[in-house]
Amino acid sequence: MLRIYGCVTQQHDLRLVLLAAAICVFGCYTALSLLARACSPDTQKREIGWRWVTAAAIVAGAGVWTTHFVAELAFRPGLPVGYDLTLTGLSIAIAMTLTWVSFALALRFSAPALGGALFGMAVCAMHFTGMAALEVPAHIQWDPVFILAAFAISLAFGALGFVAFTRGRALRWHIAATALLTLAIAGLHFTAMTAATLVPDPSVPVSPAVLAPEWLAVIITAVMIIIVVFGLSGSAVDQHLAERNAREAARLLAHIAELESTKHRLEATTADLETALQAAAAGSQAKSQFLATMSHELRTPLNAIVGFSEMLAKESLGPLGDERYREFAKTVQESGLHLLGLINDVLDFSKVDAGHLDLDEEEVDPAEIIRTALRMIAGQAAAAHVRLIDEVPPGLPYIRADQRRVCQVLLNLLSNAVKFTQVGGEIRISASRSADGVTIAVADTGIGIAPEDIPQALERFGQVDNMLNRRYEGTGLGLPLSKRLMELHGGTLTLESAVGVGTTVLASFPPDRIIGLQAA
Repeated sequence: MLRIYGCVTQQHDLRLVLLAAAICVFGCYTALSLLARACSPDTQKREIGWRWVTAAAIVAGAGVWTTHFVAELAFRPGLPVGYDLTLTGLSIAIAMTLTWVSFALALRFSAPALGGALFGMAVCAMHFTGMAALEVPAHIQWDPVFILAAFAISLAFGALGFVAFTRGRALRWHIAATALLTLAIAGLHFTAMTAATLVPDPSVPVSPAVLAPEWLAVIITAVMIIIVVFGLSGSAVDQHLAERNAREAARLLAHIAELESTKHRLEATTADLETALQAAAAGSQAKSQFLATMSHELRTPLNAIVGFSEMLAKESLGPLGDERYREFAKTVQESGLHLLGLINDVLDFSKVDAGHLDLDEEEVDPAEIIRTALRMIAGQAAAAHVRLIDEVPPGLPYIRADQRRVCQVLLNLLSNAVKFTQVGGEIRISASRSADGVTIAVADTGIGIAPEDIPQALERFGQVDNMLNRRYEGTGLGLPLSKRLMELHGGTLTLESAVGVGTTVLASFPPDRIIGLQAA
C-alpha cells in the first residue's frame, strides 16, 4: 500500500489524479443510471432495453478510458512521452465492447458476479493496451506481484459492484455500486502503474508517428464531452420517462378506483334489480293465480244466470205474464254472456301468463274456420249495419293448429272490426299462401288507429280511446290475447292502420304449420 501511495504522490500530478477520480465516479454513476433504466419494469420492449445497455456501455467504456489517460497525463516519468495512435484507439474500443458484453451478461443472463468480473477484465485489457500505446525511450519492467494484485482488485471490486447494483433500486445500493466500480477502475490503474518501472534506454526506438500529449488531451476532452452528453441525455430521458410513468400509474390507479366504484354500484344495482325481479315475479304469479281463481269462481254463478235467464226468455215453464219480463230476461242473458266472455278472456290470459295454456293441435281447414267465424259474427254485423265480405280463395292448404283458438282469434278480430266500423261500412276477410306461410287478413273501413298508438292497442288492457266517457266498450284484451294465441302457434299478429281510413289485421302462420293442399 505504501508503495502505491508513493507512486501516486511522487510520480503523478495530484490535480490530474483528482480529476481522473472525479471522471471515474461520474462515469460509473451515469452508466449505472442508464443500466438501471435498461432493466426497469416499465421497459417492456426488448430492443429498448438493449439500447439502454448500449448507452450505458458507451458511457462506462468512455469513463474507464478517460480515467486511464487522464491518469496517464498525470504521470511524470521525467522522459519524453508519446502515444501510439492505433493502440490508443484500440484501447477505447476494447473498453466499450467488453463493457457492453459484461452488462449484457449481468442483466440478460442473470449473472451479476460473472458480468462484474468480466467488467474488471475489460478495465485490465484497456489499461494494458493503453500502456502498450506508451512511446518512451525506456524499458518497462513489471512486478508480477503487483500485476496479479491489480487483476485481483479489478475483478473482485467489479464483481462486488455488479452484485450491489442488482440488490435493489434504492439510492444506497446505487452509491455502493458506484463506489465499488470506481475502486475497481482506479485501484487497477494505480496498482498496475506501481507495478511498472521505467528504465531509461536511449537506444529504444521511438516511432515518429506518435500521438503527442497535447493531442491526447484534445481527445480526452472530446471523450469527456461524449460522457457528459450521454450522461445528461440519459438523465433527462430517464427523468422524463419516470415522470411519464408516474403520471400513467396515477391515471391507471384513478381508472382502477373508478372501475372498482362502478363495479360496486353495478353489483348494488344488480342486487336491487334481482330483488325487484323476484318481487315482480311473485306479484305476477299472485295476480295470475288471483285472476284464475276469480275467473273460475265468477263463471259458476254466471253460467247459472245465463242459463236461467235464457229459460225465462223462452218461457220454458210457462208464460211470464207481462211482455216486459221477457225483455228483462233477454237483457240479463245478453249481459251475462258479455260478462262471461270477458271473464273467459281474463282466464285465458292468466293461463297464457302462467304457461298453462296448451294447444289442442290438429289438421284444420283455415277456410272452414273463417266461414264459421263469419256465421257467428253475422248477427252482430247486421245489427251494426256493417257489410261482411268473404274474399277467401279456394284451395287454401290445411294447417296444423288449435281450431277453437284460431276461431277465437278471428272472432276477436271481426268483433273489433264491427265495433269500430261506422254504419254503412264494410269488413273484408281474406287469406293467402306465400313462402312465409298462410296469412289471414281482416280489413275494415272503420275509424282507424294512429300508427304511434298501435303498440298500446296490442298491450293488455290497452285502450286507445281511454277517456272516462269513451264511446267504445271493452277491456282491451281482445287484440293482446289474439296476439299471444298466434305466438303460441309460432305465428305473428300485426296491425296496419290509419286514422279515418281503417285497420287491417294480419294473422300469419309459419310455413312449418302447413300440412298440404285441400282436395279438389
